[in-house]
Amino acid sequence: MHGIRRILCCLGLRGDCDPVLDRAVGLSLATGAELHVLHAVKSLSNDVVNTLKVNIRDREVLGGLMQQRLDQASADLDRCIETFWQQHPELRDAYGDRQLSRSVLEGYPASVIAHFAKRTGSDMIVLAANKRTFTATYAGKVTKGVIKRARVPVMVVPARIDAS
Repeated sequence: MHGIRRILCCLGLRGDCDPVLDRAVGLSLATGAELHVLHAVKSLSNDVVNTLKVNIRDREVLGGLMQQRLDQASADLDRCIETFWQQHPELRDAYGDRQLSRSVLEGYPASVIAHFAKRTGSDMIVLAANKRTFTATYAGKVTKGVIKRARVPVMVVPARIDAS
């Protein structure tokens, strides 16, 4: 038994969607694992929140604006997933009618991802390196934070570098 029943695919929505989803869907197909896609929206700093509270006195309006950030991220995630399926019809066909679940959560992304993986019983995390080359560093701050916090294997997908 391969031991991979649930895969958590984390997308930053900054051009990393296609290669990360490609790897996560391929792993899901190969192992038969459930696939969950997560986007973590970075929380606003306390200074920004305090400035908003001072300038927007109506708590309903402020709450609506805060929710709007999450709603926009959710719509962007849905678009990313739909674009992926449109660009990879062979994977869509292979994936069939299996459920691909998704979530958008707010907080410090590395912490949100590691906590979500633990809470959902994920057996593997797949996410982008978030860096273009290995000469600077192999991974971005969020990726390094996930690697540090995760209690399951983390697959880091390098950024695609188009050949000229």
